[in-house]
Amino acid sequence: MIRRGVWVFLSFFVLLAIGIRTDAVVHKAHNQESESTVVLAPLVMQNVEDAGKVVPEYTPTDNPQQKSQNSQEIDEELILTFLTFNIHSANNQAGNVTLEQIIEEIRETDAQIIGLQEVENRMPRSDYKDQARLIAEELGYHYYYGENINILGVQYGNALLSKYPIIDAQNHKLPKKLLEPRGLIEARIDVEGTPYHVYVTHLGLNPVERDMQIDYINEQVSKREGNIFILGDFNNHPDSEEMQKLDTFMVDSAAALDKCDLFTFTNWIETPKERIDRIYVSEQIDLKHHEVMLSEVSDHRRVITQIVHKTQTGEGIYNAVANKDNNGVSLPID
Repeated sequence: MIRRGVWVFLSFFVLLAIGIRTDAVVHKAHNQESESTVVLAPLVMQNVEDAGKVVPEYTPTDNPQQKSQNSQEIDEELILTFLTFNIHSANNQAGNVTLEQIIEEIRETDAQIIGLQEVENRMPRSDYKDQARLIAEELGYHYYYGENINILGVQYGNALLSKYPIIDAQNHKLPKKLLEPRGLIEARIDVEGTPYHVYVTHLGLNPVERDMQIDYINEQVSKREGNIFILGDFNNHPDSEEMQKLDTFMVDSAAALDKCDLFTFTNWIETPKERIDRIYVSEQIDLKHHEVMLSEVSDHRRVITQIVHKTQTGEGIYNAVANKDNNGVSLPID
């Protein structure tokens, strides 16, 4: 993991030395209608240069009926599937980039809310593809991309994909001591009229650095109430000292469902030894199922958690357009 992290960061400087394509250096996180007949709720998201904030244009319905075809209704309750997946830039063990296979692996999980790590945009080895956008288009999902490294438009970071409308989102830069910058996507999703606060992250390799990053995540999460989810590659043991601080706010879904023996890394050996990819939920969430699935591409396995959605009328969920700073930029809603 250390060699890969250093290589990723240094590779950007190599790109600067040899010259890269710069014909589209401005990234816009936005919804695209896929070539299928899936119709997405109206949402336009644009990057704001200095803070990673977004300007959403969102028109909710009075009675949202956007139920996932992959969800199950049980006594008017909805089973929602969350996925966290470090896709390793869609780069398999042989060194070949197979984004189509990654898309199929995501599709077969039937997840409605997805956090991805190690996602590239305009990287030469990825054929200059915008991986987050292409995955979202194929699934017909809303998405937000949070780049943590951006050099002349060549980007590397995390992504959030959602079957349901993303009301607003921003990318926080996490504290760091080593070379590779890390980030935390914070988003609010409208699940049938109920607000979900969803975070996606990929922590650093140094324990001192991770300790600082967990402190920052705790600070952000403590500002929110209600349904909260953190999807990520934490690069540490779930019982590590720094993670104990997060556990005071959130519940490790695998531990809560007695699935701590389902390891996630490295996927390229028969018996992984680490459980560094995890999903945390706020304590009132009704957990239903937890599962880990193999990948034919990534060195990480796919982590899936299912919950029982309970309809909640959240005041302020539809105030995204009205809640703006002096520059007209929509802010995360408290």
